[in-house]
Amino acid sequence: MSMTEPLSGSEFVEGTRKFASWYIDTGEKFANAVLDLQSATTKWAKETPLGPVFEAQNDFARKLVKQGSETARNLWQRA
Repeated sequence: MSMTEPLSGSEFVEGTRKFASWYIDTGEKFANAVLDLQSATTKWAKETPLGPVFEAQNDFARKLVKQGSETARNLWQRA
Protein backbone atom coordinates (compact mmCIF):
# COMPACT_ATOMS: atom_id res chain seq x y z
CA MET A 1 0.00 0.00 0.00
CA SER A 2 1.34 3.41 -0.90
CA MET A 3 0.66 6.76 0.74
CA THR A 4 -1.56 7.80 -2.17
CA GLU A 5 -3.96 4.85 -1.89
CA PRO A 6 -7.03 5.34 0.30
CA LEU A 7 -7.36 3.17 3.39
CA SER A 8 -9.88 0.39 3.32
CA GLY A 9 -12.29 0.07 6.23
CA SER A 10 -10.40 -2.84 7.79
CA GLU A 11 -7.04 -1.06 7.46
CA PHE A 12 -8.48 2.02 9.13
CA VAL A 13 -9.92 -0.05 11.99
CA GLU A 14 -6.64 -1.92 12.47
CA GLY A 15 -4.68 1.34 12.48
CA THR A 16 -7.10 2.85 14.97
CA ARG A 17 -6.78 -0.20 17.23
CA LYS A 18 -2.98 -0.01 17.17
CA PHE A 19 -3.10 3.70 17.96
CA ALA A 20 -5.54 3.15 20.85
CA SER A 21 -3.34 0.41 22.29
CA TRP A 22 -0.24 2.61 22.02
CA TYR A 23 -2.11 5.57 23.54
CA ILE A 24 -3.32 3.57 26.56
CA ASP A 25 0.10 2.01 27.16
CA THR A 26 1.89 5.35 26.84
CA GLY A 27 -0.56 7.10 29.14
CA GLU A 28 -0.17 4.41 31.77
CA LYS A 29 3.63 4.53 31.57
CA PHE A 30 3.64 8.32 31.81
CA ALA A 31 1.29 8.32 34.81
CA ASN A 32 3.41 5.71 36.59
CA ALA A 33 6.58 7.70 35.87
CA VAL A 34 4.97 10.79 37.40
CA LEU A 35 3.96 8.77 40.45
CA ASP A 36 7.51 7.40 40.74
CA LEU A 37 8.82 10.96 40.66
CA GLN A 38 6.29 12.03 43.26
CA SER A 39 7.32 9.14 45.49
CA ALA A 40 10.99 10.06 45.12
CA THR A 41 10.36 13.72 45.93
CA THR A 42 8.45 12.89 49.11
CA LYS A 43 11.00 10.44 50.56
CA TRP A 44 12.06 13.17 52.98
CA ALA A 45 8.71 12.77 54.73
CA LYS A 46 9.01 9.02 55.30
CA GLU A 47 9.86 9.38 59.00
CA THR A 48 7.49 12.27 59.65
CA PRO A 49 3.76 12.33 60.34
CA LEU A 50 3.23 13.25 56.68
CA GLY A 51 4.86 10.02 55.46
CA PRO A 52 1.75 7.83 55.72
CA VAL A 53 -0.36 10.54 54.06
CA PHE A 54 1.97 10.75 51.04
CA GLU A 55 2.22 6.98 50.83
CA ALA A 56 -1.56 6.51 50.97
CA GLN A 57 -2.06 9.19 48.32
CA ASN A 58 0.51 7.55 46.03
CA ASP A 59 -0.99 4.08 46.53
CA PHE A 60 -4.47 5.41 45.77
CA ALA A 61 -3.25 7.18 42.63
CA ARG A 62 -1.51 4.00 41.41
CA LYS A 63 -4.73 2.04 41.88
CA LEU A 64 -6.62 4.67 39.89
CA VAL A 65 -4.09 4.53 37.06
CA LYS A 66 -4.22 0.73 36.97
CA GLN A 67 -8.01 0.62 37.08
CA GLY A 68 -8.34 3.33 34.45
CA SER A 69 -5.93 1.58 32.10
CA GLU A 70 -7.67 -1.76 32.55
CA THR A 71 -11.06 -0.16 31.89
CA ALA A 72 -9.75 1.57 28.77
CA ARG A 73 -8.27 -1.70 27.49
CA ASN A 74 -11.53 -3.57 28.13
CA LEU A 75 -13.54 -0.95 26.27
CA TRP A 76 -11.01 -0.85 23.44
CA GLN A 77 -11.04 -4.65 23.01
CA ARG A 78 -14.84 -4.74 22.84
CA ALA A 79 -15.02 -2.07 20.16
